[in-house]
Amino acid sequence: MIAKGGSPKKKKSRRLVIEQYIEENLIVDKFSITTPNELWCSDITELKYKYGKLYLCGIIDVATRRIVGWSVSKTETQKLVQDAFKMAIGRNPEVVENAIYHSDRGPQYTAKKTKKLIEKSGFRKSMSRPGTPSDNQPIESFWHTLEVEMPDIRHLNFEDAARTIVGYIELYYNSIRMHSGIKYLIPNELFTLRCVPKT
Repeated sequence: MIAKGGSPKKKKSRRLVIEQYIEENLIVDKFSITTPNELWCSDITELKYKYGKLYLCGIIDVATRRIVGWSVSKTETQKLVQDAFKMAIGRNPEVVENAIYHSDRGPQYTAKKTKKLIEKSGFRKSMSRPGTPSDNQPIESFWHTLEVEMPDIRHLNFEDAARTIVGYIELYYNSIRMHSGIKYLIPNELFTLRCVPKT
């Protein structure tokens, strides 16, 4: 459309405004947590595979260092976060009173649907302070461990890369690897010791 005077009339662009839900940091002393599923920390990491990048969302139980939920995708969406949480809550349906789910302030975590899912499951939402990645140290530490120990996936297609990631988490890290932060016990072993009643 040409306006009077010969100048083209500019169209007004419409931007989709996504409402974000920012929470305070509720963690006082993460390393004093000893009850399984009292504090979960979650984050997303980016990994290279043969045809580009994939995204891994993980949730770590701070008391046992056990990865309770994970999700792998070619896209970094809020569904990635929600799928990992659904896995975690499906494996651990009995929520501890005043349990906390902690993350950074990425849009996948501030989304309304993510907030509703977490709070409906009985968790309080907590978020790192701006520019303070140390607030989310337990899962950040896991990413470093995964990067150092997991077999190289850069030559693999997506399916094989995802299989390698899941194998590392479930068959090695959770099930075999001793962790210095829990007195050189294995995450699944410590979870069993603290959660399964003795007969």
